[in-house]
Amino acid sequence: MITAILLLIIYLAFVSLGLPDGIMGVAWPEMRHTFSMPLAGAGYLTVVATIGTVISAFSSGHILKKYGTGLVVGVSCILTGLGMLGFGLSRSFFFLVLLCIPLGIGAGAVDTGLNDYVATHFSSRHMNWLHACWGLGAFCGPLIMTQAIVAGGSWRIGYIAVAVIQLTLALIFLLTLRLWSLHSPEHEKERKTAASAVKSAVHAPLQQRVQNGFRMILHRKGLLPAMLVFFFYVGMETCIGLWSASYLRSARHVSVYNAGIWVSVFYLSITVGRILIGFFVEKIGTRTSVRLGSVISVIGFVCLILPVATEVLCPVGLCLIGLGFAPMYPCTMQDTPLRFGREFSQIAIGYQMGMANIGYTLLPILVGAVAGVTTLWIIPAGAFLLLLCFVIFSEKLGRVHYEPAADVF
Repeated sequence: MITAILLLIIYLAFVSLGLPDGIMGVAWPEMRHTFSMPLAGAGYLTVVATIGTVISAFSSGHILKKYGTGLVVGVSCILTGLGMLGFGLSRSFFFLVLLCIPLGIGAGAVDTGLNDYVATHFSSRHMNWLHACWGLGAFCGPLIMTQAIVAGGSWRIGYIAVAVIQLTLALIFLLTLRLWSLHSPEHEKERKTAASAVKSAVHAPLQQRVQNGFRMILHRKGLLPAMLVFFFYVGMETCIGLWSASYLRSARHVSVYNAGIWVSVFYLSITVGRILIGFFVEKIGTRTSVRLGSVISVIGFVCLILPVATEVLCPVGLCLIGLGFAPMYPCTMQDTPLRFGREFSQIAIGYQMGMANIGYTLLPILVGAVAGVTTLWIIPAGAFLLLLCFVIFSEKLGRVHYEPAADVF
């Protein structure tokens, strides 16, 4: 019973993680005119948010061990909700930049904590289904924002609506804190005992922690490829989610309504894909699932880039890209304890999430900046190049297997 209730709570937590991710791409064409910003101006916001996210992600081992996953999830959701509320009320672009600090801090540790908790306690089936809930949130976000712009006449209404949902979920998380500690307490005791060496490294002085961190990245087998896999995956997913509406409206001359709906279709496809892959991922394996997704997404990019039949090929392309992306993140995340050992997985996932958030910031800015000075056709082409990089490092990571002797760092 405790496990079922906790799973429901984690499902809701993943929905809350996805809600803010899809709305910026739909809102930005309107926001940039409100604040007189260039196309690449959204990148300024993500830079500041990522600074907080990367710091909290890389520090998540310490944060999660000290405060526990449940409390971190609740507080992070509060920070995100307040940040979204501030977005809806802001009259200054500079204030938006400041609000990205709590948004970034709220996203970092909670992402690491939830992924580590699920990878440790549940199967790859649940990992895919839980990330499908992220896709559900990311699907609903653009719909809420599109409705706010089309029916309400303002992107601000969309941010306020998402903020109310986030703060409501945060209250639910805080009221159910005890369930996290009641779930598999014997496993947590075993994990804490096995991770004593990691704990001492995490609680070391800052300079020593930084040195240990760089040493782990360079010498821990597979850690750098694992970080780069998430760097490129999150970068390409964000490029599609953030810039697709601009590409569709300016380069392909799609209406505001259709552009918003098609971006939502992208996120919905990720959700549906993760639900479907959950039924047979344990039969075909996580690595095969990622390879299958790579092939499907390549076909999707071809459809999105072909300069014909926009009304058919663009939504079909975004749908196929979403379906292809679906297994990549959760299946790679699920294998982290298998590649690095259960006692090191929380640290490894923190490093992966830190690198993912760097990719979330830098790669869309790069693609957006190039597209802004050349042509918006660069957006799908740039995301496709990031997919190729993902495939290269994913194949390299697939050859890494856990070696107990590697625990000494």
